[in-house]
Amino acid sequence: MQKRILVILICMFFISCGSMKNRQSNPFTVTAASYYSWFVNETERGIQVTINLRDVRDDVMFDSLVFRTMKIPVVTETSGDSVLVKAVLPGNESVLESRALPGSGLNRLIYTWKGEKLFYEIEEFTREDSKYLKRE
Repeated sequence: MQKRILVILICMFFISCGSMKNRQSNPFTVTAASYYSWFVNETERGIQVTINLRDVRDDVMFDSLVFRTMKIPVVTETSGDSVLVKAVLPGNESVLESRALPGSGLNRLIYTWKGEKLFYEIEEFTREDSKYLKRE
């Protein structure tokens, strides 16, 4: 009887250690992920993708984003303890140079941490209203 209790306790210990490791394995927390379509005129259009993060560790470098099977380079903006990761996917006839490459798989944020290239799967994006951008 005591051996069974000991085995159960040891199993519970390893299970709890594994779940703690999983919770701490991401070097940031995603608070929101959204996108919107933008347009300037009939041919100048595209999509802006934004991912809001917090608790980003200092040694994390964001590389790209796979969105709708396109791999898009990202830029980051830091504001206080929040980090915004942004990517622009221009339309086919846009004057903006498209730096997107065909990707594969699910929507995900690709980053480097501790010298290792990793990804964070984004399960859901919130679609915002389209925006008209004025050219100045």
